[in-house]
Amino acid sequence: MVTDHLGAPPERTVLSSSAMVAGPALTNRVWRTPTHALILGPAADNGPYGYLTHLQLSCTPLSCGPELPSADDEDGLDDWIATHIDW
Repeated sequence: MVTDHLGAPPERTVLSSSAMVAGPALTNRVWRTPTHALILGPAADNGPYGYLTHLQLSCTPLSCGPELPSADDEDGLDDWIATHIDW
């Protein structure tokens, strides 16, 4: 749906780290518009059921964090995604 709405595929598709999700790895997808980052990916359940994982669509102004790291910088991508979904 996001791809259809924006008219472009995600700029990056990255497997989530085990620190961000309980259970099997899920996919984070990153789109950027001229002003915002859109990230669709897992979000930790901060409630009493800490083992649940939810999917979340985050829309963050790009001024809230650094530029998107290169595709081969896995730690940098994990940090960038965490920064943009937890602002």
